[in-house]
Amino acid sequence: MRPMLYIAIKKAQKYVKEHNHPGRMIVSDEEIQKWYERNANRDYDCYTVDEKLKKGLDIERVDLEHCSSWLITKDGNPKDKIIYHIHGGGFINGCAKQLFPFLSYAVNHFGYDFYAVDYRLAPNYKCIDTITDCEDGYKHLLEHYAPENIILMGESAGGNLVLALPQKLKDDGLPMPGGIVSNSPVVQFLHYAYSYYENAFKTDYGILFGINEGLLSIYPGDLPVDHPYLSPLCGDLSGYPPVYLDASDKESLRDEARMMYVRLKEENCDVEYHELRDFFHAQVTNVKLRSTRKEEHPLILAFINRVFSQNEK
Repeated sequence: MRPMLYIAIKKAQKYVKEHNHPGRMIVSDEEIQKWYERNANRDYDCYTVDEKLKKGLDIERVDLEHCSSWLITKDGNPKDKIIYHIHGGGFINGCAKQLFPFLSYAVNHFGYDFYAVDYRLAPNYKCIDTITDCEDGYKHLLEHYAPENIILMGESAGGNLVLALPQKLKDDGLPMPGGIVSNSPVVQFLHYAYSYYENAFKTDYGILFGINEGLLSIYPGDLPVDHPYLSPLCGDLSGYPPVYLDASDKESLRDEARMMYVRLKEENCDVEYHELRDFFHAQVTNVKLRSTRKEEHPLILAFINRVFSQNEK
């Protein structure tokens, strides 16, 4: 096991013991109220991020109907291709500003411009609001890029949204993107996969039992739990563009990615799955870890380059 993961596990075990932490995630009314207040006051302004992160980059704010979004570009990157990043954060947290260390690194080292949307968050808003904001960002990109030159990318909750968004695009008669990169995704809310039993409170202290019940009390709105906007695993996956999936062997969501891989293969989708050894959940965004830069990012970049190259033919 990697030293970093080993140390994190030991620290988490100590915290759980000292604080008599319950064996599952419990979402109280008080906690939900804190989420409401935090999301209402969140600072989304990417212009205010550390100057070192912005160096050499151009940032443009794009106001959508219900939220803001950000185009992050660099001279020398191709201007006819774009990576559309949809952040994670459990559907209740996160924003482009919070993910800017990754976004700026990716624009500089992947060699492509990025676009990021600050979609509306639960519990203040519901799934249909979130997926609508993601679609609005995609519609904006269609005004400037060919669909085959747009690749969706997201981690965790964002990994869910990049797999669910094509369901909304199908419903609304919009063209598919060129490809999808989904890291450590949530793909369904019907049950806890075996990897929860294997890894939760053992090697994964972030994605725990109880998280589904907590989210299902605030996120779906009027949608049933098996609706493809919530659970893309349950949707019609025919006609999906090439998909890159990955997850860690030590995280609770490992089997979610495995299940999605099998479903996509059943639909004859061009899909590749990479299981990363001794990684954290959604480690893709942690550019400070050498293992991420050395092992995960090259796999993703190879997929992106392959998709863009194929779509040029």
